Amino acid sequence: MTTNAVVCPGGGSSIVFDAGAGWDGTCAARTSPVQPDEFASVAYGSPTMSPCTPSPTPDPPPVPAMFVRVCAGNTAQDPPGFVDCMQASMDGACRDGLTRHEFFGEIIDTRACTPCECGPPVGGECVADIILYGDRACSNQVDAALAIHTGDTPCADVTSSLIAMRAELVEAEPGACAANVPAVIGKLEGRRPHVVCVFP
Repeated sequence: MTTNAVVCPGGGSSIVFDAGAGWDGTCAARTSPVQPDEFASVAYGSPTMSPCTPSPTPDPPPVPAMFVRVCAGNTAQDPPGFVDCMQASMDGACRDGLTRHEFFGEIIDTRACTPCECGPPVGGECVADIILYGDRACSNQVDAALAIHTGDTPCADVTSSLIAMRAELVEAEPGACAANVPAVIGKLEGRRPHVVCVFP
C-alpha cells in the first residue's frame, strides 16, 4: 500500500507501506503511524502470482556404446559373434569392398545441459482483501479494499492515521509458465582411435 499526498487518483509525495518479503497477510504494523496531515489518499497494490520454479537441470542423454575385441586371425573358423576384418592402412583408409569401422579406446565427455528456465506465469488469477488499521493490534479499521484482482490498483481517500494492515487471499487460480527446452552443450571427444576394415 502507498500513501499519496493528494486525493485519488493520487500523486505527489508518497510513503510506501511494505510488510516485507514472505508476508503471510497477518497484522503488520509500521514503526510509527502515518499521520493524516502526511497524506490524502492510499493506493492499494494488486496481488501478484509467484514465479514458477524450474525443474532441476537434467543430465545429457546417455551415449550408446559398443564394446569391440579384435583378435589375430589365426583360427580356422571365426569364433561366435566375430566377423572377418583387417587393420586399416596407416592413413586410416580401407581398401575397396571393405567397410570401415572406427572405434576409440577412450571417450571424454564434456557435455552438459543448459539450465531449465520458466517464463512468467500467465492465465492465473489472484483476489485479495486488504484492510488498513489505525492501531497495532489491527482492531480499529480505517479503510479496506475488498476483492482486489490481479492487475487492480484501487485508490481511496483516507483522513485517519494509519499504522497497520492485514490481507487475506480469497481466490487463487494458478497460472502456467512456458518452459524452455534445455540444450546440450559441450562435446564427446574420442581418444586412442582404432580403425578396422570389415569384409562383406
